[in-house]
Formats: sequence, C-alpha cells, structure tokens
Amino acid sequence: MVRSDQPTRVATDLSSLLGGVTETDHATVTLPPGEILSEQSTRAGWTADSARLCWLSDEPPSAQLLASLRADHRRSGLWPLLLCDDTEVYGERCTVGVIAPEPREHVDRWRAEQVMARIWEGLCQADSDLGPSYDPDGLHPFDHRCPGPAPAGAPLADPDILANQQAPRLLDHETRLAMVPVARGADVLTVLGWSGASNHVSRNAGLSAMLRSWEERFGVRVLRLGPDRLDLSVAAPPQREEHAVAVAAEHWTFSPDRVMQESGSLAAHAREIRGRRTWSFWWE
Repeated sequence: MVRSDQPTRVATDLSSLLGGVTETDHATVTLPPGEILSEQSTRAGWTADSARLCWLSDEPPSAQLLASLRADHRRSGLWPLLLCDDTEVYGERCTVGVIAPEPREHVDRWRAEQVMARIWEGLCQADSDLGPSYDPDGLHPFDHRCPGPAPAGAPLADPDILANQQAPRLLDHETRLAMVPVARGADVLTVLGWSGASNHVSRNAGLSAMLRSWEERFGVRVLRLGPDRLDLSVAAPPQREEHAVAVAAEHWTFSPDRVMQESGSLAAHAREIRGRRTWSFWWE
C-alpha cells in the first residue's frame, strides 16, 4: 500500500487525482483528508506506481458529501463508494487490492445471461459421489435449466436520489469513502482487486457484468463494499411474485451463499426482495 500527498478536491482530470496533485483548475467538491490505496500484490511485474486503485478517506464521510460526489461523478470520473474493512480477521484494509485487479475491458466481454447460465450450470452440476450441489426443492419453480435474466423492473424512484437516501444507513465508524476511477459503480468489483467472492468465482468481471445489467434493469447503484459483502440500492425492484422469483434466480447465481444459507430457497428469497429498495449479498 502506498500513502501519498492527497488532493484536496475532486478534479475532472483523473490522472491528476491519482497522481497526488493538490490543486486543479477544475476542482468542484472539497475532499476530507485521505490517501491513495495501491494493490497489495506480489505478482510478477507489479509496481506500486502502476497499481493505484482508489483514493480513501481517513474518516467516515457525511451524507451531504456523498450526495455531492455522486452528483459530480460524470464530471470527475470518480465513483463514490463506501468501503468497510474487517481488520481483526483479515488485516489492514483487506477489502481491495488483495487479488490482481482486472481491466474494465474484461467486463465488456460478458453479458448477464452468459454469466448467469455458466454459474447456474456449475452450481447444478452433479458430483458422482456427493450428488447435486444444490437442493432441487430450493430452486422451485426452476430446475437445473437456467431460466435466464428477469425482465426489467418498473422505477419507483430516481436511482441516484434513492442511493443518496439509502447510503447514510450504511455508515458507521469503520466505513470510509473511496473514490474509484470508473464510469459506473458496477465496475468497482473488477478494478479494485476485490477478493470477497473468490470462493465463488475466480474473477470478478462476470459479476460486474451482472451488476451493469442490474443498473440498467433495476436502477441499482453500488453503495458499499466490504471484505465479503456488497450493498446496493434498488430503484426498480420486483413487485409481483413471479417477477421476484425470477430475480431471486439471478441472485442465486450472483451470491449462492446469501440466497440458500440465509433465505433457504428462491421462493423465500423472492418474498424478501419483493418491493425492497436495497439488496445485500455476502460470500463465505
């Protein structure tokens, strides 16, 4: 990890922000004290100068600052993200930089239906000794055949306004503000070298592709990322039972631990998310 002199403002020139420039001609929103975070990797060819990931605040942000930075995202090129670390278990700042980050172009190679189908097939693949790695009853009304992505939801609120309303509920003394150089929040999983779902998928580009699709179909905004947790706001959640079950099927491929271990079945998970304006996922 590298600690650098920090910029005092968010600039349209992203390279200036990550390069440690303290003032720019196009500054818009004042930032609190913080630091640049870099990849914590030992892979061949890695250098700290080439692996800057994001800017991170020293203290939790205010709700007003979050809203201002979200409004400035298109201009700054920086996505305001809440980061929360479990230092007791994993060590200092384990949320990002633990595995090698991937280029955003890797996300472009995937579509939600491809990711869902591949993971569904893997989860439903039978083992000769242990049998299927899923409970057939838990997948009702579906079976081993992937049903594909659900239809888009009907918007209940403006996605960014809803995100500003929901984000303050996720703030606590361990949560910090990260400014991530991405055009959309879905890509933070991929570019930050996040290892939270590493027991589920080997790379995060496919999960980011699903999040991109959720941004478009359900008005999702990425709010907070932890060592093994992801929290989203949802402006167009499913409101009908059959729609919610179809969305629950997507959630199972995205985070099978959250759906089956916590909810117990797709039907039960569908009841939980019906009309709900936040989605939370975790991985073991």
